[in-house]
Amino acid sequence: MEMMALHLLILEDNPNDAELAVKELEREGFDVKWTRVDTGKAFRKALAEKPDLVLVDYSLPSFNGPTAIEVHRQLDLEIPLIIVSGTIGEEIAVECMKYGATDYVLKDNLSRLGPVVKRALGEMKIYRKSKQAEDALRESEERYRVLFETAKDAIFVSDETGRFVDVNQAACEFLGYSREELLKLGPKEIDADPTGYDAFIKVRNGLTDKLTFEINQIKKDGTHLPVEITGSFFNEKGKQRALAIARDITERKKTEEEKKKLEARLHRAQKMEAIGKLAGGIAHRFNNALCVITGNLDLFEMNFPGNEKVTDYTREMKDSIRRMTRLTAQLLAYARGGKYQAKTISLRDFVRDTLLLVKHTIDSAISVDTDLPPRVCNVKADLTQMQMALSAVLINAAEAMDGKGQIRIACRNTMITDETAVDFPELKPGNYISLTITDDGKGMDEETRKRIFEPFFTTRFEGRGLGMAAAYGIVKNHDGWISVDSELGKGTIVKIYLPAVEAIVKEHSKPKTEPIKGRGTILIIEDEEMVMEMTRKILEMLGYSVLKAKTGQEAINVAKTFDDDIDLAMLDILLPDMSGNAIYPFLMKARPDLKVIVCSGYSADGPAQEILNAGAEDFIQKPFSISKLSEKLKKTLESEK
Repeated sequence: MEMMALHLLILEDNPNDAELAVKELEREGFDVKWTRVDTGKAFRKALAEKPDLVLVDYSLPSFNGPTAIEVHRQLDLEIPLIIVSGTIGEEIAVECMKYGATDYVLKDNLSRLGPVVKRALGEMKIYRKSKQAEDALRESEERYRVLFETAKDAIFVSDETGRFVDVNQAACEFLGYSREELLKLGPKEIDADPTGYDAFIKVRNGLTDKLTFEINQIKKDGTHLPVEITGSFFNEKGKQRALAIARDITERKKTEEEKKKLEARLHRAQKMEAIGKLAGGIAHRFNNALCVITGNLDLFEMNFPGNEKVTDYTREMKDSIRRMTRLTAQLLAYARGGKYQAKTISLRDFVRDTLLLVKHTIDSAISVDTDLPPRVCNVKADLTQMQMALSAVLINAAEAMDGKGQIRIACRNTMITDETAVDFPELKPGNYISLTITDDGKGMDEETRKRIFEPFFTTRFEGRGLGMAAAYGIVKNHDGWISVDSELGKGTIVKIYLPAVEAIVKEHSKPKTEPIKGRGTILIIEDEEMVMEMTRKILEMLGYSVLKAKTGQEAINVAKTFDDDIDLAMLDILLPDMSGNAIYPFLMKARPDLKVIVCSGYSADGPAQEILNAGAEDFIQKPFSISKLSEKLKKTLESEK
């Protein structure tokens, strides 16, 4: 088959794309001699060489398809010009054909290039004006009109004065106008702001090459519509025209907004979780230190029984320790490590008892009123933690007042249904108790309100910033929900929702007992040297023999190799080489009858609970007293494995 010679000019900034086009033509039987240019100056110079055919990329950094078409038209060359692009849609491509291009080929469908070129060259008779060329022009115009009218997107063509000279049917439906009405208007009349028209002017004047932008469109009925405009300029018989394709982006805007909200919630949750872990770690280390102090004070008292001076000193130190323990309890509550002493309580009694505890911290000029109906249901909660949560809210409310004001506390039975659950995104439908604390203090701005539950965030210079963070953790850990509504100068409303239960289970308090002596061998698994030594001294004073292990592997080795019985192990949950729940199975394999008490500065929830679920007998939280430890040991050693 004889090759067809073809002198080809390619306006293209990507050499690879140009080579692909040439190879496609060679596969179609062309012997191609070609030149590639990528600037307007080089394009004009190359046209002077009178190539057989011109391929033009629509978008180049310093030159574009519409301008190339205009240069081609001004030179009045009888040379076919074909648009080859991967960035334009059919509407713009057809518009190019209408105003000078012979045809177009999309880069993702280059297999069309050979047939299109053959048709454009008219069997190599490019110098003869024929009926075929006229038919091709009429066909392209007809295709343009069909595509223009049937396009789903709204298409507007405006003149240099900004008036519409052509619109398709979709544009009429898009804005609610008839074609006749739109042809009397322009972008200025239907934009809610001048963004769109100003953008077109900037493009036309060469101030920017941005051809896609968003505007606020006004429909005929007055409603506003977010719209994305894709536009370009072209010349029609020496007159400048602007082509704009409009697309409704309402749904996209909604999706973007929802995505932003979701990302914000996720970011907040991740931040709260990270800070919660930090708070839990601080509490654990702090409780270890308090454990050493508490244990040594107990040992001190036991070595000087009946000494009133010793008792006076230790009593004050133990009071300080209790206050510090309460601080670590707040940290653990925020870290969601609490609810290990949950019981059914009367919310009415709980509120009254808490008021007695915090009364001395509230200025006498501030009145506290309660609305506690007798038929309010009960809740299952850790009394100490819930008292900390309510105390934090009440103290915050009192400090928001300038020496006087009113705090109101109200309890109500509340039913959350499937319909109302949307207002409580973290609660399941069911029966709840709502506890509402209202104050008429200074209130807070929105930024402060959003940060109110962050640990260490406070609006007071001297504040510790743990109260409301602890309240958040406590309520969440009780499967509840807490919210704050506030405005500057209008006070604050805090709402707490807790799952409701039916009856109160009465707890009988146990009388205080002296440390209980015992016997047997106990393995202490603890990496903190001071905690280890303090525990050893206590156990030996109580009558036990002691084995020690500072790592998980050391504990496993002791369990495997010790020649005599080991009656019980005190297992910390965090060790340098492995966690307590990883150590426990190895201990059980080595000594199936070994009894284990989990001992930690964390609470029973989390890793400690995993060990208890696996079979460990009991849990004791640091700091602990000698009496409490001796009681746990006796109970565990006397129990059946």
